[in-house]
Amino acid sequence: MSAPSAVPPAPLEVRDARPERVDLPFGPEQRVSQLLPALSKVVKEPSGIVFHPGRGTLFVVGDKGDVAELTREGEVRQRTRHDNLGFEGITVGPDGRLFAIEERKKPRIHELDPETLKLKGEYEVDTKLKGERVVGKTGNKSAEGLCYVPEQDAFYVVNQSPAWLVKLRVPLDKKEGKAKALEAVDLSSAVRQQASDVHYDAATGHFLITESGAGLEKGAVHEVTREGQRVGGFSLPGVRAEGLALDGAGRAYIADDAGGVLRIER
Repeated sequence: MSAPSAVPPAPLEVRDARPERVDLPFGPEQRVSQLLPALSKVVKEPSGIVFHPGRGTLFVVGDKGDVAELTREGEVRQRTRHDNLGFEGITVGPDGRLFAIEERKKPRIHELDPETLKLKGEYEVDTKLKGERVVGKTGNKSAEGLCYVPEQDAFYVVNQSPAWLVKLRVPLDKKEGKAKALEAVDLSSAVRQQASDVHYDAATGHFLITESGAGLEKGAVHEVTREGQRVGGFSLPGVRAEGLALDGAGRAYIADDAGGVLRIER
Protein backbone atom coordinates (compact mmCIF):
# COMPACT_ATOMS: atom_id res chain seq x y z
CA MET A 1 0.00 0.00 0.00
CA SER A 2 1.40 3.37 -0.96
CA ALA A 3 2.19 5.90 1.75
CA PRO A 4 -0.27 8.76 2.11
CA SER A 5 0.84 11.94 0.38
CA ALA A 6 2.01 14.74 2.65
CA VAL A 7 -0.44 17.60 2.96
CA PRO A 8 1.35 20.96 2.95
CA PRO A 9 0.57 23.14 5.96
CA ALA A 10 -1.88 25.95 5.41
CA PRO A 11 -0.16 29.30 5.01
CA LEU A 12 -0.09 31.43 8.13
CA GLU A 13 -2.51 34.31 8.01
CA VAL A 14 -0.66 37.47 8.89
CA ARG A 15 -2.83 40.21 10.31
CA ASP A 16 -2.02 43.77 11.24
CA ALA A 17 -2.28 43.90 15.00
CA ARG A 18 -2.81 47.65 14.98
CA PRO A 19 -6.32 48.96 15.69
CA GLU A 20 -8.13 50.82 12.94
CA ARG A 21 -7.39 54.49 13.13
CA VAL A 22 -10.21 56.84 13.97
CA ASP A 23 -9.90 60.15 12.13
CA LEU A 24 -8.75 63.03 14.29
CA PRO A 25 -11.55 65.55 14.92
CA PHE A 26 -9.49 68.67 14.25
CA GLY A 27 -10.24 71.02 11.39
CA PRO A 28 -12.88 73.49 10.13
CA GLU A 29 -15.81 71.27 11.13
CA GLN A 30 -14.66 70.65 14.70
CA ARG A 31 -17.04 71.37 17.56
CA VAL A 32 -15.49 72.57 20.81
CA SER A 33 -17.15 72.39 24.22
CA GLN A 34 -15.91 72.88 27.78
CA LEU A 35 -15.72 69.98 30.24
CA LEU A 36 -14.15 72.15 32.91
CA PRO A 37 -14.53 75.93 32.73
CA ALA A 38 -11.49 78.18 32.65
CA LEU A 39 -11.99 79.29 36.26
CA SER A 40 -12.60 75.79 37.61
CA LYS A 41 -10.80 74.95 40.85
CA VAL A 42 -11.01 71.20 40.26
CA VAL A 43 -7.61 71.24 38.53
CA LYS A 44 -5.62 74.47 38.61
CA GLU A 45 -3.48 75.12 35.54
CA PRO A 46 -4.30 71.81 33.78
CA SER A 47 -1.20 70.49 32.02
CA GLY A 48 -1.83 66.81 31.24
CA ILE A 49 -4.78 64.59 30.36
CA VAL A 50 -5.28 60.94 29.39
CA PHE A 51 -8.21 58.67 28.57
CA HIS A 52 -8.25 55.44 30.59
CA PRO A 53 -9.79 52.71 28.37
CA GLY A 54 -10.39 50.33 31.26
CA ARG A 55 -12.37 52.87 33.26
CA GLY A 56 -13.84 54.86 30.38
CA THR A 57 -12.84 58.11 32.09
CA LEU A 58 -10.33 60.94 31.82
CA PHE A 59 -7.55 61.73 34.27
CA VAL A 60 -6.34 65.34 34.42
CA VAL A 61 -3.27 66.68 36.25
CA GLY A 62 -2.11 70.23 36.93
CA ASP A 63 0.90 72.34 37.77
CA LYS A 64 -0.18 72.70 41.41
CA GLY A 65 -0.36 68.96 42.13
CA ASP A 66 -4.07 68.53 41.38
CA VAL A 67 -5.34 65.21 40.02
CA ALA A 68 -8.95 64.56 38.98
CA GLU A 69 -10.91 61.79 37.31
CA LEU A 70 -13.69 63.00 35.00
CA THR A 71 -16.32 61.36 32.88
CA ARG A 72 -16.33 62.23 29.19
CA GLU A 73 -19.23 64.59 30.00
CA GLY A 74 -17.22 66.48 32.62
CA GLU A 75 -18.62 64.94 35.82
CA VAL A 76 -15.97 64.86 38.56
CA ARG A 77 -15.61 61.31 39.88
CA GLN A 78 -12.79 62.01 42.34
CA ARG A 79 -10.09 64.59 42.94
CA THR A 80 -7.11 65.25 45.17
CA ARG A 81 -4.06 67.47 45.46
CA HIS A 82 -0.48 66.41 46.08
CA ASP A 83 1.16 69.46 47.61
CA ASN A 84 4.65 70.40 46.42
CA LEU A 85 4.28 68.37 43.22
CA GLY A 86 3.88 69.99 39.81
CA PHE A 87 2.51 67.50 37.28
CA GLU A 88 3.04 68.15 33.56
CA GLY A 89 1.81 64.98 31.88
CA ILE A 90 -0.04 61.73 32.54
CA THR A 91 -0.41 58.38 30.78
CA VAL A 92 -1.89 54.90 31.19
CA GLY A 93 0.76 52.20 31.36
CA PRO A 94 0.55 48.40 31.37
CA ASP A 95 -2.38 46.72 33.14
CA GLY A 96 -4.23 50.02 33.44
CA ARG A 97 -1.62 51.52 35.76
CA LEU A 98 -1.51 55.31 35.92
CA PHE A 99 1.66 57.44 35.72
CA ALA A 100 2.25 61.20 35.91
CA ILE A 101 5.46 63.12 35.29
CA GLU A 102 6.70 66.01 37.38
CA GLU A 103 8.86 68.77 35.91
CA ARG A 104 11.87 69.70 38.03
CA LYS A 105 15.67 69.77 37.79
CA LYS A 106 15.58 65.96 37.93
CA PRO A 107 12.11 65.03 36.64
CA ARG A 108 10.23 62.21 38.33
CA ILE A 109 7.56 59.81 37.17
CA HIS A 110 4.98 59.06 39.87
CA GLU A 111 2.62 56.10 39.83
CA LEU A 112 -0.91 56.98 40.94
CA ASP A 113 -3.58 54.54 42.09
CA PRO A 114 -6.54 54.99 39.68
CA GLU A 115 -8.94 53.97 42.45
CA THR A 116 -7.76 56.47 45.07
CA LEU A 117 -5.32 58.85 43.28
CA LYS A 118 -2.77 58.12 46.01
CA LEU A 119 0.93 57.89 45.16
CA LYS A 120 2.28 54.36 44.73
CA GLY A 121 5.76 54.69 43.24
CA GLU A 122 8.43 57.14 42.11
CA TYR A 123 11.10 56.94 39.38
CA GLU A 124 13.80 59.53 38.70
CA VAL A 125 14.22 60.28 34.99
CA ASP A 126 17.62 60.16 33.30
CA THR A 127 18.34 63.60 31.88
CA LYS A 128 21.37 62.61 29.78
CA LEU A 129 22.02 60.11 27.02
CA LYS A 130 25.64 59.31 26.15
CA GLY A 131 26.73 62.45 27.96
CA GLU A 132 24.33 64.78 26.11
CA ARG A 133 21.52 66.45 28.02
CA VAL A 134 18.19 65.56 26.45
CA VAL A 135 15.88 66.64 29.30
CA GLY A 136 16.23 70.27 30.40
CA LYS A 137 17.26 71.34 33.88
CA THR A 138 15.38 74.63 34.16
CA GLY A 139 11.70 75.48 34.53
CA ASN A 140 9.66 75.56 31.33
CA LYS A 141 12.44 73.78 29.44
CA SER A 142 12.12 70.32 30.94
CA ALA A 143 9.80 67.29 30.96
CA GLU A 144 6.40 68.33 29.61
CA GLY A 145 4.58 65.16 28.62
CA LEU A 146 4.55 61.40 29.00
CA CYS A 147 3.16 58.44 27.05
CA TYR A 148 3.45 54.66 27.06
CA VAL A 149 4.06 52.48 23.98
CA PRO A 150 2.78 48.93 24.63
CA GLU A 151 4.61 47.28 21.70
CA GLN A 152 7.92 48.42 23.15
CA ASP A 153 6.97 48.23 26.83
CA ALA A 154 8.55 51.66 27.06
CA PHE A 155 7.65 55.18 28.12
CA TYR A 156 8.43 58.33 26.16
CA VAL A 157 8.92 61.76 27.71
CA VAL A 158 8.86 64.93 25.63
CA ASN A 159 11.20 67.75 26.58
CA GLN A 160 9.84 71.24 26.11
CA SER A 161 12.81 73.20 24.77
CA PRO A 162 14.77 72.11 22.90
CA ALA A 163 12.13 69.66 21.73
CA TRP A 164 13.32 66.09 22.28
CA LEU A 165 11.41 62.82 22.49
CA VAL A 166 13.20 60.49 24.90
CA LYS A 167 12.53 56.76 25.25
CA LEU A 168 12.67 55.43 28.82
CA ARG A 169 12.88 52.05 30.47
CA VAL A 170 11.09 52.22 33.83
CA PRO A 171 11.58 49.44 36.44
CA LEU A 172 7.87 48.87 37.05
CA ASP A 173 8.53 45.79 39.16
CA LYS A 174 9.82 48.16 41.88
CA LYS A 175 8.20 51.04 43.74
CA GLU A 176 11.15 53.31 43.07
CA GLY A 177 14.19 53.46 40.85
CA LYS A 178 15.70 55.14 37.79
CA ALA A 179 13.88 55.67 34.49
CA LYS A 180 16.79 54.99 32.14
CA ALA A 181 17.11 56.94 28.89
CA LEU A 182 17.51 54.60 25.89
CA GLU A 183 17.02 56.79 22.80
CA ALA A 184 16.42 60.45 21.98
CA VAL A 185 14.79 61.90 18.87
CA ASP A 186 15.27 65.52 17.82
CA LEU A 187 11.86 67.11 17.13
CA SER A 188 13.16 70.47 15.93
CA SER A 189 12.04 69.80 12.35
CA ALA A 190 8.44 69.46 13.56
CA VAL A 191 8.13 71.76 16.60
CA ARG A 192 8.79 75.45 15.95
CA GLN A 193 8.96 76.72 19.53
CA GLN A 194 8.29 74.35 22.41
CA ALA A 195 6.63 70.96 22.89
CA SER A 196 3.93 70.60 25.55
CA ASP A 197 2.72 66.96 25.46
CA VAL A 198 3.03 63.62 23.65
CA HIS A 199 0.35 61.05 22.77
CA TYR A 200 1.04 57.69 21.11
CA ASP A 201 -1.29 56.65 18.29
CA ALA A 202 -1.27 52.85 18.23
CA ALA A 203 -3.11 52.75 14.90
CA THR A 204 -0.25 54.40 13.02
CA GLY A 205 2.70 53.91 15.34
CA HIS A 206 3.18 57.68 15.22
CA PHE A 207 3.38 60.24 18.00
CA LEU A 208 1.15 63.31 18.36
CA ILE A 209 3.19 66.18 19.79
CA THR A 210 1.30 69.22 21.05
CA GLU A 211 2.78 72.69 20.96
CA SER A 212 1.29 75.37 23.17
CA GLY A 213 0.59 78.72 21.56
CA ALA A 214 1.56 80.32 24.91
CA GLY A 215 -1.36 82.73 24.51
CA LEU A 216 0.34 84.48 21.58
CA GLU A 217 -0.96 82.29 18.76
CA LYS A 218 -2.94 79.10 18.27
CA GLY A 219 -1.51 75.89 19.59
CA ALA A 220 -0.79 72.97 17.30
CA VAL A 221 -0.57 69.20 17.22
CA HIS A 222 2.11 67.61 15.04
CA GLU A 223 1.99 64.00 13.86
CA VAL A 224 5.54 62.65 13.77
CA THR A 225 7.13 59.32 13.05
CA ARG A 226 9.33 57.52 15.55
CA GLU A 227 12.29 59.12 13.75
CA GLY A 228 10.87 62.61 14.34
CA GLN A 229 9.66 63.29 10.79
CA ARG A 230 6.52 65.43 10.64
CA VAL A 231 3.80 63.87 8.49
CA GLY A 232 0.84 66.09 9.35
CA GLY A 233 -0.68 68.49 11.83
CA PHE A 234 -3.56 70.70 12.91
CA SER A 235 -4.11 73.90 14.86
CA LEU A 236 -5.66 73.55 18.31
CA PRO A 237 -8.28 75.64 20.11
CA GLY A 238 -7.70 77.22 23.48
CA VAL A 239 -5.16 79.64 24.89
CA ARG A 240 -2.44 77.28 26.13
CA ALA A 241 -2.97 73.77 24.77
CA GLU A 242 -0.82 71.78 27.19
CA GLY A 243 -2.25 68.23 27.26
CA LEU A 244 -3.90 66.02 24.64
CA ALA A 245 -6.00 62.86 24.95
CA LEU A 246 -7.98 60.77 22.45
CA ASP A 247 -10.78 58.45 23.54
CA GLY A 248 -10.79 56.04 20.58
CA ALA A 249 -14.26 57.15 19.51
CA GLY A 250 -13.26 60.20 17.51
CA ARG A 251 -13.14 62.73 20.32
CA ALA A 252 -10.10 64.66 21.54
CA TYR A 253 -9.60 66.45 24.85
CA ILE A 254 -7.32 69.39 25.59
CA ALA A 255 -5.94 70.35 29.00
CA ASP A 256 -5.53 74.13 28.74
CA ASP A 257 -2.89 75.56 31.06
CA ALA A 258 -4.80 78.85 31.14
CA GLY A 259 -7.59 76.91 32.84
CA GLY A 260 -10.17 74.35 31.89
CA VAL A 261 -10.55 71.23 29.77
CA LEU A 262 -11.91 71.26 26.22
CA ARG A 263 -13.63 68.47 24.26
CA ILE A 264 -13.28 68.43 20.48
CA GLU A 265 -15.52 66.39 18.18
CA ARG A 266 -17.25 66.49 14.81
